[in-house]
Amino acid sequence: MVMAGNGRTLGALLTAFLFLSLLPLPTSAQGVVGSISLECSEDPDINVKPGEYQDEVVECTVTNDGTLIAESIDITEEWDGVYVNMAISEDSFTLDAGESADFTVTFSCDERTDAEIEYEFTITATVTAWGPIPVEGTPLSSVANHTGDVTIKEYGMVTLDMPDTSSRNMQTSEEISITFQVDNDGNAPDTIEIRITNANELEQLGFVLQSGDFLRASDVQSGGVSEQLEFIIRAPSEAQSEIRNLIVVEASSTLDSSKDIVDFDLIVEAEVDSAGLGAGLSEVSTDDLALYGAIGGGVLLVLFLLIIIGRVSKRSSKKRSAKETPSEPVIEIDDDDDLDFDLDFDDDEFPEDDLDSMLDDL
Repeated sequence: MVMAGNGRTLGALLTAFLFLSLLPLPTSAQGVVGSISLECSEDPDINVKPGEYQDEVVECTVTNDGTLIAESIDITEEWDGVYVNMAISEDSFTLDAGESADFTVTFSCDERTDAEIEYEFTITATVTAWGPIPVEGTPLSSVANHTGDVTIKEYGMVTLDMPDTSSRNMQTSEEISITFQVDNDGNAPDTIEIRITNANELEQLGFVLQSGDFLRASDVQSGGVSEQLEFIIRAPSEAQSEIRNLIVVEASSTLDSSKDIVDFDLIVEAEVDSAGLGAGLSEVSTDDLALYGAIGGGVLLVLFLLIIIGRVSKRSSKKRSAKETPSEPVIEIDDDDDLDFDLDFDDDEFPEDDLDSMLDDL
């Protein structure tokens, strides 16, 4: 059986050589019978970022470079990928002399695949027959290869982990510490930058950024967390009224445009002291003070007149009562001792009250 198979192969080769000997020889190697070429696009770099993932496709073209006879061509691949899949759209062609055909190679994997994964691949085009004559496995079979690498694109995804995002109440000149960490949720080591994006606005209000407005967490591993970081902020030294303003903290990846933002209020209480009281009084105009003084003086004068009128009325009533009372007759007591008591009093003995004496009583 082996001898018979070898005989058929040898017969096919002899027939092929006899057929070729009858054809005119080409003037260049490009037209050699059985020659092929294979060209492919750039190597794939797969974007595995959640929400942005898509398969990566390599486009290839295989060409029968001969000028005399059709060729049967098989497409195969060499691939040892574990986390990445590779699929060829078509694996065989029959091309006339000078004819080309396109096919695609698709690479796919899971989202969040680690960027350190990298595989080499080889795509091979092999001539299996010249027309009806099989030549696979013989010196008459031409081969074309394309070798490349499939890589995973790095992406950033950061989380600004700040436990306390409530408003911070401060006294004038008080310092507070804003502590936080940053998480690297991307697929590669990342240097994460943290900044207070509205630092200029805060400084114009009198806040002092003791720690500066920029920090950097270097080489945070994929899936890792940075060390604890902090911004130190001092409140304005003066606050005639309450100061309230947002502070905006942003963490951003250096791998791409990924970022995370946290904001909350900084509240500085107004100062309450004598200076503050004077400042409040200064808001009252001179005309208002004069008006209030005139009103107060008028009220006091009215009260004073009422008291005087009340006193005068009381004394007048007492005097009228004394004059209208009839004089009692003198009581004479006959006694051995002949005592005589005269209880009649003359009103003239008392001076008449006037306004001056009443004012003296007041």
